Amino acid sequence: MKIEKIRFENICFAHEGSDPVLKNVDFDFPEKEVCWIQSEEGQGKSTLLQVLAGLQMPQIGQYLINDANIRDMTFEEFLPYRLKIGYSFDYGGLLSNLSLRDNLLLPLRYHKLLEPQESAKRVDALIERFEFSKNAKERPAHVPGRLRKLTCLVRALVHHPDLLLMDDPSVGLGAETAEIFTQLIQDMRLQGSLSHVMIVSYDEKFMRNLKPRILHLDQGQLYTSVVDGTKSVVNL
Repeated sequence: MKIEKIRFENICFAHEGSDPVLKNVDFDFPEKEVCWIQSEEGQGKSTLLQVLAGLQMPQIGQYLINDANIRDMTFEEFLPYRLKIGYSFDYGGLLSNLSLRDNLLLPLRYHKLLEPQESAKRVDALIERFEFSKNAKERPAHVPGRLRKLTCLVRALVHHPDLLLMDDPSVGLGAETAEIFTQLIQDMRLQGSLSHVMIVSYDEKFMRNLKPRILHLDQGQLYTSVVDGTKSVVNL
């Protein structure tokens, strides 16, 4: 199963006791592009990523992946789509009792996505690419924050997802590592994975290297930028 299309139809989402983050949104997300999600502070960019990941469910409307509404799916029905989504939110998600290498291996092993030897080969290649072999067997609490952040980001990619969601990926990463990570994203897109990449970031230099399409989240609505910098709703 490959994620080809992503669409919101009349989507509404609000945290309990708060104003809506998404208000009756109809939106076709751009296909096969890197999207840079921008908004004023507190408009709900991170929440939008969580909705796209299926971690938060909208109260109203349809979230369609390949024309299938995930709000109607059971956990088992959604799982094949979930395995095609990679996401990274800040420094969270690493298991403290596992080494960095075992944290990277975990999704491949748990979901049996590859044979053990192939899983190890893929993970070791990524560790070598980012040059942290000497720290790979250490646990998250024993390494610098930069390596914890990097491990979170790489784990979002290790299963070769179709949809990648990242919240402030370059924060705490360091310029050289951020450049290597940008190149990894570009390489994977050229190889046919990462059909859809959606990023929240305030790092203009990092984002410009990815040549993104800009999406605006403004007062509960999504817009896409056109050539002259104005905003346009992309409803059908």
